[in-house]
Amino acid sequence: MTQNPALTLRSLLIVATVFLLLTVLHTWPLTTDLAGLSRNDNNDTTLNEWAVSWVAHQIIRDPMHLFDANIFHPHRHTLAYSEPLILPGLVGAPLRWLGSSPVLTYNLLLLLGFVTTGLAMYVVVATWTNDRMAALLSGSLLGFNAHTLTRLPHLQAIFAVGLPLALWAFDRLVQRGQTRHAVWLALSVLMCALTSGHLAVFTFFALSAALVARPEVWWRFQNRTVLLKLAIAAAVTLVVTLLILWPYQLLHSQEDFQRPLDGLIAATPMTYLSTAANMHYNWWSNQIFRVVTEETLFPGFTAIVLSVAAFALSPRAISTAGRMLLAIGTVGFVMSLGMSTPVYAWFYELVPPVAGIRVAARFGFLTILAVAGLAGLGLAKLRHRWPSPLMTIVSIGALAVASLEALHAPMPYIPYEGIPSIYQPIAADPEPGAVLDLPFYDGLSAHRNAPYMLATTSYWKPLVNGYSGHKPANFDQTVRRMNNFPASETIEALRALGVRYVVVHVNDYRSKDRVRKLITDAARNSSLRLVAATDEHRLYRIR
Repeated sequence: MTQNPALTLRSLLIVATVFLLLTVLHTWPLTTDLAGLSRNDNNDTTLNEWAVSWVAHQIIRDPMHLFDANIFHPHRHTLAYSEPLILPGLVGAPLRWLGSSPVLTYNLLLLLGFVTTGLAMYVVVATWTNDRMAALLSGSLLGFNAHTLTRLPHLQAIFAVGLPLALWAFDRLVQRGQTRHAVWLALSVLMCALTSGHLAVFTFFALSAALVARPEVWWRFQNRTVLLKLAIAAAVTLVVTLLILWPYQLLHSQEDFQRPLDGLIAATPMTYLSTAANMHYNWWSNQIFRVVTEETLFPGFTAIVLSVAAFALSPRAISTAGRMLLAIGTVGFVMSLGMSTPVYAWFYELVPPVAGIRVAARFGFLTILAVAGLAGLGLAKLRHRWPSPLMTIVSIGALAVASLEALHAPMPYIPYEGIPSIYQPIAADPEPGAVLDLPFYDGLSAHRNAPYMLATTSYWKPLVNGYSGHKPANFDQTVRRMNNFPASETIEALRALGVRYVVVHVNDYRSKDRVRKLITDAARNSSLRLVAATDEHRLYRIR
């Protein structure tokens, strides 16, 4: 069988290099100081930096207790309060073992996520079209768009390589019926599940839509082998996923993890015109963006025009790939609208993981994927109909314009100055014991506990504080009790929890009188010993 020239090792290396250069462009100036620049102004970034570092730390020490993360002490399975990020954590583990900081590791994983997601989409469209330029455009549109480039704090949204790979494996399995493609399908879906619950749900809906768009799989008697392999791949993936992610099911059975439908954040048709990209925002989208603040889903004019061309050039012969992408895009669009249609409520009841999604608008990523794929198909048809050097120039121009449409750079970053030195005595203490950071935040301010979690990557002792997608049922009660420090009843509660150290962040208290009283009372309390102090922090050990 003749090898697809667009999928040779040389071609893949060249394309990966192009995507790396595009990543540098779209995240600029991140690569000028990967260890010193961060998006830690958003505490979701800090949460994810901690998560991938925890995976790297725990996987070689006690992998059977991977989900017993060191936050929300003394609760168990606390990694399952948010996205697992196991796959990115495993990929980044060698960096952490070699001494890379959590911020440097996160930034490198971010760059890798952009490159691999674009490359995976390239493989899908190159398989369908044998056209390098068309596939390169599709990969660029999926990797760099109005949605993903506003979600740098969410590694799980950037590290989406498993979704296009699952679509590729599904298509190959249906076309050829080979067992190796069933294995690839299972592995791809598992990659999604080990990265993000949202991504796993999106992949389920994408593959379901693709299957519905392939009626020949059901009509032809000889395809019963394909259906059997699909069923086996689905069953194996489900079993393996449940075995690895069983703490999620355990927590779901103990606590209410369902997101109420009345609090659902959904898209509107106007969301698909919202973008913060420099060109469009300054020109016309700023008014829409100010109204649509949660998500931006504009795929770009280049993508839309070429997607229309995919159908307009041969309206009577819509390709199988085109049907699948159209179905996936439609499903993503309808689900992103949330309760604007009855469809979301149906799946909310029928598919339990859907009930855990807070932002239904993010289903729009499926629409972006579909438009990216269709744009590649459209460009391939144009290049096939009018092959000429001029069309090559037009193709390069389309890629350049699409990149310009998505450009948000220069991106806003803040400097990362490392973990405060006040934590060094904790890291040097070989004795076990938990840690409490004060002030302890709850309610809408709970995200401010995230820097405390990042600090634990220097000592990895249990932490009473925590921030995640969910929280323990008694979290608010614990916060109120701990913020009474150094009251005697709080000291006794800390002893009962096995807390050894309390870190007081002086400048984070709103009331200066409150912090002065805390320091005075702590100095008089014989149960406490001041271990270290700076202008900004004080470290106490409970005797």
